[in-house]
Amino acid sequence: MRLLEEMSWPQIEAGLEETQTIILPVGATEEHGPHLPVFTDTIQALEVAREAALRKNVFIAPPLHYGVCRSTRGFPGTITVGHDALRAFVKDMLLSFCESGFARVLVLTGHAGGQHMAALEEACQRAVEERDFRVSLVSLFDLIDPMAVETPGDGHSGEIETSLMMVIRRDLVKGKPSLHFPKRPRFLIQKDVRHLMGNGIMGDPSRASGDKGRALFGMAVEGVITALEELESYPAN
Repeated sequence: MRLLEEMSWPQIEAGLEETQTIILPVGATEEHGPHLPVFTDTIQALEVAREAALRKNVFIAPPLHYGVCRSTRGFPGTITVGHDALRAFVKDMLLSFCESGFARVLVLTGHAGGQHMAALEEACQRAVEERDFRVSLVSLFDLIDPMAVETPGDGHSGEIETSLMMVIRRDLVKGKPSLHFPKRPRFLIQKDVRHLMGNGIMGDPSRASGDKGRALFGMAVEGVITALEELESYPAN
């Protein structure tokens, strides 16, 4: 496995003779209910990327641990950055990957908040407008078939994420709380929604299981491999 942080520059240079594709895992540092660790989004993206890299000849970059976290602001452990900051930072990272010899970058995010995704998409778009290389943006949640879970509308720290963490880091899962969907205004723009979030869960962790986690993990890995194949099949921009 080609973990960029463990390689010297001559090793990376030699590796670039075989592949010029790299996965950038992106996550967040934010609350995930009373039962999951704050790096849940990051480790999910990283472990799926690692498994995909065992089957595809690609590099894996050190993960980006911070993202835009609007709904979970105010919880202890949620460390958020702004939309513009994330967009600028990721764009600079992508351009630097290109300058370092990588021709293809797959940005794999385990955090999928609206503003977070918008920042990543803008960063990717601006980067390919400035350099002649290829970039793909993939959210883990886009790779999960909703029919594979029991909870309609399951989301943050619910059935999906709890099942995945039961496979990735079972030792960090502190139980399986009951279903919780916070009631929030549909249209109203608010400065802060912490008072509406309850325990921070948006789904049903009680329905999580290791068997589901293994199935969902495999589904995500297959989705990343498909995305890599698409990325590597397209000509340069």
